[in-house]
Amino acid sequence: MARRKELLVGLDVGAAKVAVVVGKSNGDDLAVLGRGFLPLRTVGSAPLLAAQRRGTVVNLKATTEAIVQAVHEAELGANCGILSVVASIGGAHVRSVNSHGVVAIKRGEVRPEDVERVLEAARALALPDDRQVLHVLPQDYVLDGQEGILDPTGMSGIRLEARVHVVTASVTAAHNVLACCQGAGLDVVGLVWAPLATAEAVLTQEEKELGVALLDFGAGTTDVLVFDRGAPRFSFSLGLGGAVVTSDVAHGLQTPFHEAEHLKVSQGCAVRDLVGAHERVEVPGVGGRPPRLVPRSELAWMIEARVEEIVQLVWEEVRKVEADRYLNCGVVLAGGGAALPGLDVLVQRVTGQQVRVAKDLVLASDDLSEDPPAVLDGIYAGALGLLRFHLRSRGEELVPQTSAHRVFRVVKSYLREFVSALRA
Repeated sequence: MARRKELLVGLDVGAAKVAVVVGKSNGDDLAVLGRGFLPLRTVGSAPLLAAQRRGTVVNLKATTEAIVQAVHEAELGANCGILSVVASIGGAHVRSVNSHGVVAIKRGEVRPEDVERVLEAARALALPDDRQVLHVLPQDYVLDGQEGILDPTGMSGIRLEARVHVVTASVTAAHNVLACCQGAGLDVVGLVWAPLATAEAVLTQEEKELGVALLDFGAGTTDVLVFDRGAPRFSFSLGLGGAVVTSDVAHGLQTPFHEAEHLKVSQGCAVRDLVGAHERVEVPGVGGRPPRLVPRSELAWMIEARVEEIVQLVWEEVRKVEADRYLNCGVVLAGGGAALPGLDVLVQRVTGQQVRVAKDLVLASDDLSEDPPAVLDGIYAGALGLLRFHLRSRGEELVPQTSAHRVFRVVKSYLREFVSALRA
């Protein structure tokens, strides 16, 4: 009997936009979208405007409206209704720590429940009331002193230890993301830290095994996630991203914020020396003032100064814990900011690492489908990665369970009033 094909939806809630990817799974296949794995159905996006700050939701209504628009676009393209999603969460509130747990094996053979117990022991951190565990990511296991075990199930021993990478988040921030989704009429079946999802889409398994750092340049935050031997070893979120670069340009060139964003995207460069000496850009004025021509190198200088500061701050955290020792494959750049010309040159200069830019995502195919391989714009890496992460993590709890879940029913009722008006 053929396995049931399941509709999956990834909802990437970022500081600059909301992106939605709809796909299908065939049983337990871990899809790369294309012929036979997760056939891509559609993609939708909507601008978030000022709904978030430092990657954290600060305007429930604006964020919910953006989710409604993006989901509606995806529904039209997929010719289906969307009721549940795997959603992302990000922001400077996200923190991480390496932890470990130890349990005794009572029957001399490691069973699945023993693995669950040791992971529970590893996640038992002393957290303040305003924080909650988002992910417990196994690195490896130690059984009776034998290290480097990836899956101890079925092995003989009496003492099992788990080494894990624990990601925690603000309770309030997580609740706000869930409230926005529920206000848009969506059930959240998984909540995933955004850089983890991006890593699923842009990093190869070989890079994760040999050692690599993902630098995810978002509008509200810049995140780093270091892998080695297939598992996360270090992560950090800095509350500075592309939005602060745009702000610098707006103030420095005395132009409206949206015009500064356009200049950054269309004419910007992260390294001033890569810009021609005689190049000029037209800068719109503020409040009806006439536009003026300025050297493009001046724009690049403003961008370079801030981006270099961001990369240095992030890399200081990497070197502080000596996580750069893992990086046999260097650095991979992702996120909306990764499209900035010259960013790879600047990152290589600051870090001393080889650099790869994750651009378009080639969706793999097999012989089970007549659909040809497709290319997905890199801005949808997070949404695509959410689907992959969800498939790989089936059976695990992906939505933090807290007492505030009952609050969602109240918030959902409140938000549905203006959501109904939007869809009318």
